[in-house]
Amino acid sequence: MIAIHPAHRKLADLYHQFEKGTFTRIQQAEVVSFLKQNAEMVEQIDGLKEAAYAAQCIGNMDLVQHFTEKLEELEVQLT
Repeated sequence: MIAIHPAHRKLADLYHQFEKGTFTRIQQAEVVSFLKQNAEMVEQIDGLKEAAYAAQCIGNMDLVQHFTEKLEELEVQLT
């Protein structure tokens, strides 16, 4: 499953407005807000993936399962 968060959709919409020349100064602030949301999502996902990998490296499959479940929960929230 590929999740597209509403923040990604809004960024795409703002980009298209920029391309058309209908992008306003107010929308610049929106872009920053959505970029921040995107960065937070990336950090959260990367952190869970790194934790799962570290757990796998030490052979703790219970922790791997825990972090995998957290990633799956996050994926559901993002759709």
